[in-house]
Amino acid sequence: MAIVNPEFANEIIQYGAKDFKACFNCGTCTAICNLTEKNANFPRIFIRKGILGQKDEILQSKELWLCYACGDCSVNCPRQAAPGEYMAAMRRYAIAGYEPTGLTKLIFKSNPLSIVITLLLAMVLGFFLFTMKPEMEVARWIFKYLPYEIIHTMGLIIFSFTALSMVWGMLAMIFKLRKIAPKESKTKTSFFKALSAVIAEMAMMKRYRVCDEEEDSFWLKKPLMMRPWAVHWAIMWGFIGLLIGTALDFAFKDPATTYWLPSRLLGTIAGILLVYGASMAIIYRRKKITRTYQQTTLADQMLLFFLWIAGITGFWLEVAVFIDADTIVNHIVFVIHTIISMELVLLFAFSKFAHAIYRPIALFFYNNS
Repeated sequence: MAIVNPEFANEIIQYGAKDFKACFNCGTCTAICNLTEKNANFPRIFIRKGILGQKDEILQSKELWLCYACGDCSVNCPRQAAPGEYMAAMRRYAIAGYEPTGLTKLIFKSNPLSIVITLLLAMVLGFFLFTMKPEMEVARWIFKYLPYEIIHTMGLIIFSFTALSMVWGMLAMIFKLRKIAPKESKTKTSFFKALSAVIAEMAMMKRYRVCDEEEDSFWLKKPLMMRPWAVHWAIMWGFIGLLIGTALDFAFKDPATTYWLPSRLLGTIAGILLVYGASMAIIYRRKKITRTYQQTTLADQMLLFFLWIAGITGFWLEVAVFIDADTIVNHIVFVIHTIISMELVLLFAFSKFAHAIYRPIALFFYNNS
């Protein structure tokens, strides 16, 4: 006989789930979902896993990441058990479960702690930034009270700590998914076909687009670039493009010049995508335009706000460099932009942003099965 674990059910609620215990297992959520398949059954099965407290089974499930939170299941649930919000909460739980330090649990479960951690990290990153610009007047003032070596070493430790946490989380997920991976068979998809399927999904969002294809979909008659999958696509490729552009600029820019043209062009295009995507996502959440956007957490809002600020300040600095405006205001904007950008990277393993790594891994195992 299955044993119900109410303690675990209460824990999932702390990650943003609603009254999912109201579910009476009718199966409407699974029947209405465009993405569920015979070998990828959700969300009904995950509600049962949560009620029973099957933690290992949840962390070993690639199906958890095949949901794109369209919200149809929640709209059609006869018991108002909010299965869509439940799936999102389960993904937050999984991110916290893969990450080894426990920091993610604090960020997801406690809004005050999330704000405190973010502000403390911003302060440390600000000090670390000045170690890379020791000639600035503010830096010289800081180093009178906090030795350069201490700040610089602390910054390196934090960067190393977050990098190791991210790698640990990825490996933890891979090991758990491998435990349930099917044995080799003649029908098993090859490694390269599975990888190409993941790349194609990231490039085209084919699975995500399926969410908007029903005749009664709110988004069906909306312009293409206003649909949730397109907004998500813009944010993802905008951020990736800026990372690549920054790396290229760092690697190939001549110290005698203010910019390197290829990275500048890539950065401009990526910045437009990022600001557009983040702006649309913020607007949708503010207006609560559909069920998906009615339920949002502080962690989600902070992530979007940081992305938007990073994009806007990046364009500000691009204009400042172009017109050669060396002012105190532009120095302040540079500090804000750099701190926000570094914080986004450092909090990658500890926030919703981690799904950018975990979802492709789950999709690979799904396509490789």
